[in-house]
Amino acid sequence: MNNLTQRILTGTVYTALMLFAVTKPLYIGLLLLIVAVTGTFELKKLVEKQGLHFDLYPTIGLGILSYASILYPKINGLFYFAIFVYFISQLYRPTKNALQLLGGSLIGIVYIYIPLSLLIPIGLQSGNYEYKTLFGLLILIWSSDSWAYVSGRIFGKRKLFERLSPNKTWEGLWGSVILTSATGYILSLTGFGLSSLVWIVLGVTTVFVATAGDLFQSLLKRTSNIKDTGNILPGHGGILDRFDSILFCLPAYYIYFYHINPILN
Repeated sequence: MNNLTQRILTGTVYTALMLFAVTKPLYIGLLLLIVAVTGTFELKKLVEKQGLHFDLYPTIGLGILSYASILYPKINGLFYFAIFVYFISQLYRPTKNALQLLGGSLIGIVYIYIPLSLLIPIGLQSGNYEYKTLFGLLILIWSSDSWAYVSGRIFGKRKLFERLSPNKTWEGLWGSVILTSATGYILSLTGFGLSSLVWIVLGVTTVFVATAGDLFQSLLKRTSNIKDTGNILPGHGGILDRFDSILFCLPAYYIYFYHINPILN
């Protein structure tokens, strides 16, 4: 099976699974928690490739607590207590790399667990769980990546950020802005709940934020001298390779719905 066929099959299964899971908070909550834990193992590999130490299981434990505390704010106290215990535990560990371990855990929580935990609150921002809104947001993220690739292949000449991603071009970026905005407008006409203006604004936002997420992941891989974060997704690489845009976009959507939109309204 060639790489293109693998990419198509894996992408199809991935898309179908995400769209099915997002219909129910329980399904998508469990799926993204599995994604977060798997991504932590990949982050460990990235960190250790740079000759640094990584506290895998404490990061997973604290990450799960941070994930749960956003979904169930009443347990925030437990999360803060666990952080306190983790800091104190460094006093009794025979290592000179406490800052490395603490920094790695912090990155894992902030970069992986907290962003993924925001998807359900985004779906609940109107009071009821609006899975169609989440459908639309996922479509925008996937469209952004696809339109950037297509536009770059057809029109690309000027490099966007050659040091990190030699295949990205300015033409691909602006082509994606136009076409992802158009995708947002189409979503507004097909029963996805938000106004045309909001979907267009979200489309433009998605392109820039998703591109930043992709470039950040490229930075991590280049500094670790690896091509992919893993091989769990044939033709696509690792979990972090596939979720790099989502990890940046979900916080941006959360900020929009919970902080910017209320001001505008």
